[in-house]
Amino acid sequence: MTILVIGGVALDITATVARSTPTLSALLHTSNPGRMTQTLGGVGRNVCEAAMRAGARASLLSVVGDDLAGKSIQQGMQELGMSTAFIHEMPGKTSAIYNAIHASDGQLLAAVADMDIFDCLTSDQIVAALKVRPSLSCFDGNLSTQAMTDIASTAKEHGIPLFFEPTSIPKSRKVFDHAESVLSGVIRFVSPNDYELKAMSQAALEQLPSRRTPILQRSPSFEKAPAGVQALLSHAVRLSNYFPHVITKLGREGCLYVGQTQGICHVDYLAAEPVDPTAIHSVTGAGDTFVGAVLAHLDKHGGEPEPADAKAWRAILKQGQRAAVLTLQSSLAVSPRIQPSL
Repeated sequence: MTILVIGGVALDITATVARSTPTLSALLHTSNPGRMTQTLGGVGRNVCEAAMRAGARASLLSVVGDDLAGKSIQQGMQELGMSTAFIHEMPGKTSAIYNAIHASDGQLLAAVADMDIFDCLTSDQIVAALKVRPSLSCFDGNLSTQAMTDIASTAKEHGIPLFFEPTSIPKSRKVFDHAESVLSGVIRFVSPNDYELKAMSQAALEQLPSRRTPILQRSPSFEKAPAGVQALLSHAVRLSNYFPHVITKLGREGCLYVGQTQGICHVDYLAAEPVDPTAIHSVTGAGDTFVGAVLAHLDKHGGEPEPADAKAWRAILKQGQRAAVLTLQSSLAVSPRIQPSL
């Protein structure tokens, strides 16, 4: 095993309304014609599958209930060739289910996520999995703050670099609840979207000791980035004081990279990969796919390129963007078209 992903695995139930539905208000307080699909999901599982499809040896540590959904999840993972060695079945618990409602163009309208089971992940399960010594481990924001603390302390002990996928605005702040986990320096990478970036920046300002403002080295690409992207720089720079590599997912606006070493921040921007809007099936899983592909290509590059190595970082992030586009064009949470060479 090269990459260990620690996080959520769920059954995704997606309702897509029919194209004839005219407005959002028309969907409310009544039933609507459409179609329903059930697929494997969960942030951690999606990241793990994407990493595997992008060429990495990856395993997932997670929990499911002893119910039909849990059995379906494990069977589905096995059919995809994903290991279930670290999937723990919790008696009397309900497996995670993510129920989303999409517009006919694939955009998310609303969702309900039942993810309480992930609080059941134990310290012993985390320690046992990390003792296998993966070269890189990723954890998502679905986990409890205690689990995050256990991951950070065990990874620090074994010299395992960590990648944090924030998952949502409220979950993105959980990593700061135990400041020692962040200040240990073991969490090397974070991948927020723009909203999560701002929330994490504010949490760092409120909960962590301040640090000296680094020197900025902006790439020509960043100087040409949209004004909205440039406005995010101060937040990413603040986070880079605690997480050396801040990778901000911006969807249609591309990707902002800020990497800090020895008091110098290297700033780069990648525009979004072109995609035909009519080919988009769903946005679900695109961000997770991006992270999984980035993990796989970090592993191929030996783990952690220097922030100044713009060529390596652009190549890694470009692979993540290309994988995400394939998932946008798929009805699944991770596109089966993703291959080690994109």
